[in-house]
Amino acid sequence: MGIVHNFKKIACQQKYKGWPLVGDYRFGEKIPFFGQELAYTLRTGNGDESYHSFIRHFGWVVVFGVNRCGNVLTIVQWKPGVNEASWEFPPGGIGKIASGATDAEIMQKTQEIYLRETGYGNGKWEKLGQILIETGKYRGASPNDHGLPAHLIIATDLEKIQDSRQLNRNEIMETLEVPLGEFREVIESGLFKEATAVPCALLALVKLGYLQWKQE
Repeated sequence: MGIVHNFKKIACQQKYKGWPLVGDYRFGEKIPFFGQELAYTLRTGNGDESYHSFIRHFGWVVVFGVNRCGNVLTIVQWKPGVNEASWEFPPGGIGKIASGATDAEIMQKTQEIYLRETGYGNGKWEKLGQILIETGKYRGASPNDHGLPAHLIIATDLEKIQDSRQLNRNEIMETLEVPLGEFREVIESGLFKEATAVPCALLALVKLGYLQWKQE
C-alpha cells in the first residue's frame, strides 16, 4: 500500500484543488443523445482561459456476467461511432440518472436493463469499481460532477428468466456467449476493445482467479 499512500499524499496538496472559477457557468446548446454544453472560465497559470465541457446525464455500466453454464454474456452491436460490429458487455447506457445516485439505485436499474437486453437475471452481483470517461473536458450529471463514471460490475450464477428484447428498434445487436475458460482468446484477439469493457473484464478475471499477479 506504500505507493497508494504516496499518491494520496501528492493528491491532497492544495495545488491539486484546481484553478479557481472566474464568474459563473454558462449553459449552451443541448445536443441530442450527447449532452449540454457548459462554458466557463478558469484563472490558470496562463491567465484567464475559457473552457467548454459537456454535461452528461446518462448512466454508463458494463457487466461481466457469467451464467450457470459458465459462459460470459457479451454483445455484438453496430454503433454509428465505429460503423462496424463492436464486441462488448451489456448493458452500456442505462438512461438518465440523478447526480449523486447511490450504488444501490444504479445496481437496480442495471439489473432491470440487463434482464431486458439478455434475458438473464438473479445470481450474485458485485461492483468491481468505476472508471472515468473523458476526464479532460467532460463532466457528470451536473456542473459540480467532474468526470463521467463508468460503473464496472461482475455478476455470477446468472439464470435465464425470459427472452431478451432490444430496448430500441434502431439498434443492431445480438448476444454472444463465451465460455469463461476461452475469454483469454477474446482479450488477445484485439477485437474486444470497447474502452470500458476491457478493464471490467480484466478486473473480473482477476477476481475469479483466471489472472494472477506475478510475484518477483
